[in-house]
Amino acid sequence: MPITKLNSNLVYASSIFFWLIFTCAVGYLQIVYTFNIQDLKFYYFLAPGTVGIIFGVLTARIILLSHKLKQMAIRDPLTQSFNHGYYNQTLNDWCDKKATFSLILIDVDHFKNVNDEHGHMVGDQVLMRLCELVTETKRLSDVFARHGGEEFVLLVPRTDLVAASEIAIRLCEIIDKASMPYDIHLSCSLGVAQYRPFSDTPVTLFERADKALYASKSNGRNRVTLEEIVST
Repeated sequence: MPITKLNSNLVYASSIFFWLIFTCAVGYLQIVYTFNIQDLKFYYFLAPGTVGIIFGVLTARIILLSHKLKQMAIRDPLTQSFNHGYYNQTLNDWCDKKATFSLILIDVDHFKNVNDEHGHMVGDQVLMRLCELVTETKRLSDVFARHGGEEFVLLVPRTDLVAASEIAIRLCEIIDKASMPYDIHLSCSLGVAQYRPFSDTPVTLFERADKALYASKSNGRNRVTLEEIVST
């Protein structure tokens, strides 16, 4: 998860606290056992305390920078959802483990019209708003990623086709009713497929979800289609 301002402050506080304790403890041992000074004064600890604060700040900055670089490697820079690479890695891992999960494919309806009528900057704002809605609605364990352009994927663990369809329907309704920048009305088409552990690969699972999504597009958009309906 991205580090919030509160979490960032906690990283600084804990790091500075640790180094203050450590450097002051080392300073105490040197004063008492190396210099044999028993009458301690508070200013004896100014130097080790200052060193502790400096080390604490530097350590916190290293931790935060490392986290930021890690997030940049797995996050889409515009929407802050996971990127295609992270989605692929997660999908492959879950398939290797023969886990129970479903895949929900989400595509924005008539997104080209948004870009043509309002410009790409507004289109970007719409995508960011869409991702906010999905992030607020999805479960913590769900993996939401940008697949490319205006297409997104939601991997829902420990979820069969029926439960995944309920999640998809709720998302479809929320997006359809949500306010968007410049009062644009936005809707999405969704396709849902459940992983079949003894016959599926990441490719075949995605293909079934993609066919379901195409059926949603063909049947009027702003709807959810399950893979079973496509196959019949």
